[in-house]
Amino acid sequence: MNRDSDIPEDLLLKLLLEPLTADDSPSGTRFSSAANAESVEPESSSAPSLYPGYESTPAASTDNASNATYNPVFDSGDLSTVQPHFEALLKRRLRQEIAHRPPLFPWEKGLQDYPDALQAGAASIWLDHLKNLSVPGGVPDDVLANLLNQCQQVTADLRQTGRRLVEAVETLFPAQPQTLEYVAGLVARPAYRSAQTQTLAQVDYANASTQQQVALAMLAAQSIFEALSLTVSEANPSQEQTWLTTAGLLRVQATCSESHLEVRAVMPMGGSVVLTSLDETAGSERSTPGELVLRLATHPGALHRLDVSLAQAQGQPLSFQVMIAD
Repeated sequence: MNRDSDIPEDLLLKLLLEPLTADDSPSGTRFSSAANAESVEPESSSAPSLYPGYESTPAASTDNASNATYNPVFDSGDLSTVQPHFEALLKRRLRQEIAHRPPLFPWEKGLQDYPDALQAGAASIWLDHLKNLSVPGGVPDDVLANLLNQCQQVTADLRQTGRRLVEAVETLFPAQPQTLEYVAGLVARPAYRSAQTQTLAQVDYANASTQQQVALAMLAAQSIFEALSLTVSEANPSQEQTWLTTAGLLRVQATCSESHLEVRAVMPMGGSVVLTSLDETAGSERSTPGELVLRLATHPGALHRLDVSLAQAQGQPLSFQVMIAD
């Protein structure tokens, strides 16, 4: 086989010499399971030794073939035929191993489901904070839950603010692309937000026009983006955000020191935190209220994601964006 491969030679030998199950057997005539040994014609009366110290057993008689232990034999010099069969076998074995024993993150004690979307009921632990946003119009809980989910999915997008606002609300208004683009251009301006807050305070979301609903939703999305963002730099090395939950106040503080980022999360109840960068992940958990601290290497311009999970959140994390400014 290819001696430049990164796979240990003893593992490859073990996989080749172990008897194959019916599901593991690759197609072709050079391999067969022990159960089908009777139907396979031996290639020669005495097979050459595959490896030093390995001797093949003389062929058993036809009557005793069912009791014989089958050893796969092939022409080790015919790489064009042997290698595809071996690679197929190795892939099947690795898939089976992963299916039986899936890999876990260091902080996980067992398999967990991480939903792609937040639902209003399951995410209710996070909604108390949204109800206190400085957004008029009485935006309903299900709309806030949808916005929170969408904002967390696009929060790492560093494109212009207007584009992020469109992506945050477009699932609520799927047939209004022109209205979304127009209103996003207005909401992205700080002057518009300050001027329209008082006007929209007299509008009820349920009875508002489509354009007014889009404006209210985008104002809420903008507030969510700001609440989920922490930006630190050499000039401003530390920033803190708080998030009100049904279990109490969650505090998250990011501190940049030289080439490292430190995140402290004060949990209102038991839970876990996961800090992710482009090539590294760190996580920690606790079963009681208290502080969790994570550290990762960083550099100016880096973007990190912090996922906070609480025991009552039913697997629904709250995701913060931590940016290291130049």
